[in-house]
Amino acid sequence: MVTLRALVLASLFIIIQLTSRPVIACVEGLTWGMDLSTVEGHLGVSFKPINDALRSEFFEIKNVQLSDLPVNNLRVRVDDEQGLKQLVYEMDYENMTEVLAGLRHRFGPPVSASVEVDGRSPQQQWVWHTGEDVITAIKSEQRLFVLSYRPSLLDPSFL
Repeated sequence: MVTLRALVLASLFIIIQLTSRPVIACVEGLTWGMDLSTVEGHLGVSFKPINDALRSEFFEIKNVQLSDLPVNNLRVRVDDEQGLKQLVYEMDYENMTEVLAGLRHRFGPPVSASVEVDGRSPQQQWVWHTGEDVITAIKSEQRLFVLSYRPSLLDPSFL
């Protein structure tokens, strides 16, 4: 019985290691599927739920330094069963050019760049598909510069 339990635990550990995918684009060492406490430990921060009244999978921290860049707001989406599913950074426009240049240097030109007008203000988007991640950068007059990372749902070999 002990041997069977050890075999099941070892198998579970191997499955977790094989199914966790690296978050290539955002913070080195993070993987999609990490639980909240592991993400907090890696970043050295403590997230707070966005809405205390409801049990939510959305957490945030304000005014944090990442890679020597000041981030006004860092939000994560962490599901109880699937772990880390999304990261969103909000930062001042003064850092936008450096971030966009870094993404372009690392991943090449964006897949799409568009200007959309929602009736109130123009919005510009840049999208990169790294094979593992989808990175979306958004510039809008209504908000801070937003950078979003999520795992890709598209298997490029399927195309």
